[in-house]
Amino acid sequence: MDCWLHRDATWLETEPDRLAGELARPGGFAWLELSSGEHRQLEKLGHALDLHELALEDAISARQRPKLEEYPNGNVFLAIRTALEWSGNIEYGETHIFIGPHYLIAVHHGPGPGYGHALEQLKKGRFPPSPGAALYYLLDQIVDAYRPVADYLEERYDSYESTLLETDLAETNLPRIYNLKRETLLLSQAIEPMADMVQELIRMHPEIVEKGLKAYFRDVQDHLTRLHRDLIRMREMLSNAMHVSLATLSLRQNESVQKLAGWGAILAIPTLVFSLYGMNFHVMPELALPWGYPAVLLATGAACYGLYRHLKRRGWI
Repeated sequence: MDCWLHRDATWLETEPDRLAGELARPGGFAWLELSSGEHRQLEKLGHALDLHELALEDAISARQRPKLEEYPNGNVFLAIRTALEWSGNIEYGETHIFIGPHYLIAVHHGPGPGYGHALEQLKKGRFPPSPGAALYYLLDQIVDAYRPVADYLEERYDSYESTLLETDLAETNLPRIYNLKRETLLLSQAIEPMADMVQELIRMHPEIVEKGLKAYFRDVQDHLTRLHRDLIRMREMLSNAMHVSLATLSLRQNESVQKLAGWGAILAIPTLVFSLYGMNFHVMPELALPWGYPAVLLATGAACYGLYRHLKRRGWI
């Protein structure tokens, strides 16, 4: 839990229980970050700061779709999907943000280091502490964390792409490519609505995104747009890769069928010849010849060998 109050050009660490009283005095701004397990503290703050009950319910229960809501008391609530690449795994979470005239409250659900970096940037003083400046640094940290995830997915695609035409790996590659496509879709579902929310903040909430901050919020939106376009391109390539893998798998199956058909044709020759002798006819002239049996065997073997050479040249065997 991080709770900081800015007043008289000074940042002071304080307790959440004192936050409402501190904000009742003019000239202060508060930053508060809570973890997902601090429900009771969030409920107390909700009553003290007049946070809307529906927003509180969403922040406590989590598993919300990305959205931006404005409530009658002027507070704004954002639900954002977060993503982190961690030791070769992608961890998804949520961050719920309450924005008021003099505070920003972030409720962090899921794994991750929290938003200490955003707080440090706010303390450095590029912008005067305000809800808009705090929100910009928070969004910037979230968006910066998306890029390593996208790069990790692209590296995985590159490793699969190099083996697409190897028929022995086609059956293994197909589920890998499908899982990668699903993970790319999950990341895209987190990024796309966030770009729309940033656009809505710029256009519809000048009390948060002040004139001097608009360029910085547009920069965040630009990063989101580029990431989303990269993910769309990657999904298209993954769809093509799935088609290639399926075609390669079908080709391998066709080759197996060809080999079986070729050997079946070779075996059909002795089957036909010797089935004739199994019919027990009395009048078969070659039965009386002393060299008849070796001659039939030799002719059958020569026919099988000739067909084998022909199929071998055609690539069927």
